[in-house]
Amino acid sequence: MCDTMVALGSVTQSGNVLFAKNSDREPNEAQIMLRIPRRKYDLTLNPKLKTTYIEIDQVEQTNEIVISKPSWMWGCEMGFNEYSVTIGNEAVFTKEKYGEAGLTGMDMIRLALERTKTAKQAAYYIVNLLGRYGQGGNCGYTKKMQYHNSFIVADKTDAYVLETAGKYWVMKKVSDIYTISNGLTLENDFDDCHPDLIRDSIARKMCTGRADFSFKKSYSDALYSKFSCCADRSCLSREMLAGSRGAITIDTMMSALRTHRGSADDCFRKGSMKDVCMHAGSMITSQTTASLVGELKDDSEYWYTGSSLPCISVFKPFVFNSDFNPFEEDAPEKGVAFWTKREKLARMLLTGQLKRKEYGEAQNTAQEKIRGAYTALNLAASSPEEIGEVLRKCMDVDEEFADKMLAVGEETALRRIKGNLYFRSYWTKENKALRAGYEERK
Repeated sequence: MCDTMVALGSVTQSGNVLFAKNSDREPNEAQIMLRIPRRKYDLTLNPKLKTTYIEIDQVEQTNEIVISKPSWMWGCEMGFNEYSVTIGNEAVFTKEKYGEAGLTGMDMIRLALERTKTAKQAAYYIVNLLGRYGQGGNCGYTKKMQYHNSFIVADKTDAYVLETAGKYWVMKKVSDIYTISNGLTLENDFDDCHPDLIRDSIARKMCTGRADFSFKKSYSDALYSKFSCCADRSCLSREMLAGSRGAITIDTMMSALRTHRGSADDCFRKGSMKDVCMHAGSMITSQTTASLVGELKDDSEYWYTGSSLPCISVFKPFVFNSDFNPFEEDAPEKGVAFWTKREKLARMLLTGQLKRKEYGEAQNTAQEKIRGAYTALNLAASSPEEIGEVLRKCMDVDEEFADKMLAVGEETALRRIKGNLYFRSYWTKENKALRAGYEERK
């Protein structure tokens, strides 16, 4: 489960496009940030590229990209490239059959980032990939999970929402604000579609023509879409952005990603699919495992957590004009260790080893230090090395915060996890599995 949102310059305070996404996956599934440089390929030696499940044709040159990806996947949940093309996807559940082998939605994101320079190009490149290779394959970590995909694709000026159901797709250019969760949203208000969509829908008695056609109603799996609570979360994030129309900032987007319907403390006693900042527990097996916010402009800036639960995470900055690399592609274990360290803090809040109030105060202090260091940086007058040094210092602030909180938690005895029997049982099992994986990697 996930939430993705975009606000165009017409409704933001800075006049720049703002993008945000929470990636919701299994609670023990580490997600890492990678900076992958521009590359050239000799197609006589390397004609094919292995994605998560299938091989596809390689290209001669790829763009520089930064991605946030589940550690075991080739593709990514969200990311951006050197041209400020920024993409996030959502699992959507439809009536169309799920393919056993094909490109995952995450593969499509990475390929579009590597190979296109505008949002429009990226959206249509995904359409091309869908038609040529199809979408399919298990996207679950420990459980089998198959789905189709929807996307928000943005750049410095434009944004598009692209929704799919099997081979079918519809696309709409965003006019101001758009949010997607885990359900189809477009009805007959799309700007472009699969060439056979209306004809095939008429043949299947889904409509009599474009006028009475609804992509959402015709292709949604109503039961799965309802249980995903996609309408609740999409409505919540849309209301938050609409309430700040004309004054939407990076902080607004961060706040939207951190949103709960109840109090933050309630989230550590029960899971909920209705919160944008999703907490797992009992029957809820998805949790926000990474978050990203971007301001898309000539010198685009991005803020990432590299950790789960934005409500307890610190956002760190990234810009391309730097020598800073969060984690190297050939050393994914470093990214996993970074994520796991912060995940231990989340579990300490569950087991009462850390108190939410004191933790929140330390978190806010770290966030303000990072913001102050980054705000003081003159990007135009600084070298890539100087910018990189500031970005590394921001990471150091987060590291000091994590170390401090771990020390406090380790000095406090475990208490019983709060919540009902099913919630406690769920987290006892997940905590045991996380510790086992951590010890295995040591």
